Amino acid sequence: MLKKSNRFYKYVAVIAGLLILDILGVFAYFFELDYEKLFRYPIEGDIVSYVRARKQNIKAKDETFQMPQPINYYNFTFIHQRKCDGVVESRPQLIILVKSALLNIQKRDAIRRTWGFEQRFSDVNIRRAFILGASLDQQLMEDIASEAHQYRDIIQADFIDSYYNNTIKTMMAIRWVMDHCHRAHYYLFVDDDYYVSLKNVLRFVAYPALYPENAMTLNSRWEYKAQNERLFAGFVFRSRPLRQKFSKWYVSLKEYPYNKWPPYVTAGAFVLSRDALVNLYYASQYTKHFRFDDIYLGLVALKANIPLTHCGQFYFRRPPYNGPKSYRFIVASHGFNEPLELERIWNECRSANYA
Repeated sequence: MLKKSNRFYKYVAVIAGLLILDILGVFAYFFELDYEKLFRYPIEGDIVSYVRARKQNIKAKDETFQMPQPINYYNFTFIHQRKCDGVVESRPQLIILVKSALLNIQKRDAIRRTWGFEQRFSDVNIRRAFILGASLDQQLMEDIASEAHQYRDIIQADFIDSYYNNTIKTMMAIRWVMDHCHRAHYYLFVDDDYYVSLKNVLRFVAYPALYPENAMTLNSRWEYKAQNERLFAGFVFRSRPLRQKFSKWYVSLKEYPYNKWPPYVTAGAFVLSRDALVNLYYASQYTKHFRFDDIYLGLVALKANIPLTHCGQFYFRRPPYNGPKSYRFIVASHGFNEPLELERIWNECRSANYA
C-alpha cells in the first residue's frame, strides 16, 4: 500500500512539473521555427509591387502580375475627428498623433500645455490629435464628446479601447492621416505618458544620421527630404517572442511560430516621413493583423522593404532627470505618468532651450 501511495505522489509531482514547464513556455521553445531560414508571414507575394500599384491607383497591365484583394482595411467608424486645417505649404509640417486612454484627460491637458502646444514655433506648422477608442460606459463617452467639442483635437473610433487593440488604434490614426492629413511632411506617434522635445524631434528628422551631436536645425531641403525619404525611426529592438503563458506579452506558436521577431521600433514613440507612412498604410492591407502594434508595424515594414532607423534618444525606459542639461538631446522618453511632473520638467527644459 505504501509503495502504491509513493508511486501516486511521484506521478502527481511529474505531472505538476510538466504543467509548470508548459506554463513557463519551455516546451514551446523546442518547436519554434528558425526565423532566419523559414520566416513567412501572410499574405505572401510581391508586397512592394502591390504598394506601388495602390499608390498610383492603377491595375497592372502585365497579366503575369496578379495583385490579390487586400485582407486588412480597419474599417471602424470615426465618432469624432479633428480637421487638418490651417497649414502653410511653404513651412515644414509636423503632425503629432497621441495614443491616449479614455480616462487620461489630465494627461491630455498637460500635453496640450507642453509639448503638444501647436503654436510652439512660428516657422513650423504643428497639428496635434489624440487617438482614442470607445467604451461601453455611456457617461465616459459623453465626457469624451464634450472634450472633443471643446478642444477639437480628438480622433475617436468605435473599437473598444484596450491594450490589445493598440494596433487598431495606430492603424486608425494612419487611416485618418490618409483620409484627411496626408500632405504633412512628418508624423510623430507617441503615447500619452511620454515627455517629448519637439525641438529635438525637428532637429532629428532634419539630419537623422548626424543626431544628436552634429545635428542642425531645419533647412530649405525639408520638403525635398520629406518627399524622397522613407524614414521610420525610433528605438529599434531585436528580440524574441515570450512563450510564458502568464506574461502580458505571451504569444502562442499558432500566432507566431518563429524564434525571433523581425526588427521593430518600440511603439511608444516613433517618427514616420510622409512616404514611409503611405507605404505602411498600403502594405498593412496585405499583412495579417497582429495585436501588438510595434510588432505589427515591424512586420509591415519588413514586407514593404522600409528600413528602420535607430535612435537611442527615444527612451522606452525613463532616464534620470538631473536638471535640464541631462535631457539636452532626448527626443522622447517613456515614464511620465504624473502630469504635474511632466509640466515641471518640460518647462525647465524649454527655459534652457532644450524643448
